[in-house]
Amino acid sequence: MRRASWVSLLALASLAVAGAVPATAAAPGELDGLEYVSLGDSYSAGFGLTPYSSTSPFAGDPNGCYQAHANYPHNVASALKLDLTDQTCSGAISANLGYPSGASFPIPVSADPLPELPPGDQLQVTLSGMTAPELQIAGLSADTDVVTLAIGGNDLGFADIATACIREDVDSDSVPLYLYYEVGADVSNCADYFGNDSTYLGADLFTRLSGDVEPRIQSTFDAVKQLAPNAQVFVVGYPQIAPASATDACFSSMDNDNAVPFSGTDIEFINTVEGALDATLQSQAEAHGFHFVSSWASTANNTLCSNDPWISGLTAYVNLDSSTCEAGYLPEADAYVCVKLGALHPNEQGVENLTALTTAAVQAAFHVSASVDEAARGDAVDVTGSGFHPGETVRLELRLGGVTLQLGTAVADASGSFSTSVTVPASAAVGSHTVHGVGLESGRSFSDTLSVVRTAALAATGPADATAAVLLGFGLLGLGAASVLAARTGRRRSNS
Repeated sequence: MRRASWVSLLALASLAVAGAVPATAAAPGELDGLEYVSLGDSYSAGFGLTPYSSTSPFAGDPNGCYQAHANYPHNVASALKLDLTDQTCSGAISANLGYPSGASFPIPVSADPLPELPPGDQLQVTLSGMTAPELQIAGLSADTDVVTLAIGGNDLGFADIATACIREDVDSDSVPLYLYYEVGADVSNCADYFGNDSTYLGADLFTRLSGDVEPRIQSTFDAVKQLAPNAQVFVVGYPQIAPASATDACFSSMDNDNAVPFSGTDIEFINTVEGALDATLQSQAEAHGFHFVSSWASTANNTLCSNDPWISGLTAYVNLDSSTCEAGYLPEADAYVCVKLGALHPNEQGVENLTALTTAAVQAAFHVSASVDEAARGDAVDVTGSGFHPGETVRLELRLGGVTLQLGTAVADASGSFSTSVTVPASAAVGSHTVHGVGLESGRSFSDTLSVVRTAALAATGPADATAAVLLGFGLLGLGAASVLAARTGRRRSNS
């Protein structure tokens, strides 16, 4: 299938995420230089794309974060000319992003192979064994303008879940290999293990999500809100890896590159787990006043089982004879399985989709918009805006050439948005103006076009229609005069 271009994806994403983006998006150049900090795990880091950075988020060769130069944060920053600090790191959990000071949680009971979760925030030990010098939230400040983040997959244990679901075939005697041989769980499908807390204590993923993962996500979002109070924050949802409806026909063994070594039942279960995590992220984003950028619908037709997947399949081998893996592979489940870098992560097309969705969402979050395209002197015009500092005063101006007319001020609410009504000044020249909103604290400035016309009638009908209306008026006046004259002549004749 022909690959969709980045431009076409951006156009589609603009419609899906921001509605009629041209009416509500920042104009070209208005976002230049805004400070952008990206936080998150391997899905944000671009795990699997090459080349990787040996300097970001910290120096090391490899530093173990596998942060790609072409990940979506870098692409978004390039498209919008933002000043990027990329803190993303493959393998990160919420604790590695960070929590507010003093936050602590119970350590959950975690059934094999699910990872244990620390009680508080913790510096990340990366996939190469390096220790990160700081929490990811250390990159945030009151000067941060834009934040993107995605987290929670590793808290839930998604890589370990996928590893545990691998099987050799899908005949009637097949079983998930790791669960059978390493855990001793005699189950036919992963759902029988990861959805059964009564038999396998600490294995139920939905209990783990609601009881242990969601509170940690919530606390990380609390920290982001505290440390970057003036930022527009975008929580980027995970794409669909597996389809909602699948059969064993999707299965392919690990003898193949980009394999899908899961039963149809397990593929559907993985989709259900993914969906629950994505819904949790959306719920917490909305509760914190953050933007949620969903990639769920846009990836429904490009899962592992599609003819045009935007997710890399599993290239791996069972490792029974060594405690280490070959170069280019990473150990999972105590090196029982060695998995090629980038497995079950967005490929180039998947990252293009995330780039388009996020770019459109950021553009739409910063804007000033007039409610009409044209207005006459003295007309009231509604003006809305977003992307300012919470509580700051926004000065509204009408500009044409070198002439600036003051329209008044508005105060941004807690989300950085405002809505007000202004009056077009009597001194405004006829012509195409721009309405500007300038944050007096932030210095952020966004604009929209507004044409000032001579009269309200002209504004509503346009010059050609106005001319026709005048001619029609003269015609009607002539008909009226003729009627009066005819009536008078008739009365004279009858009197005589």
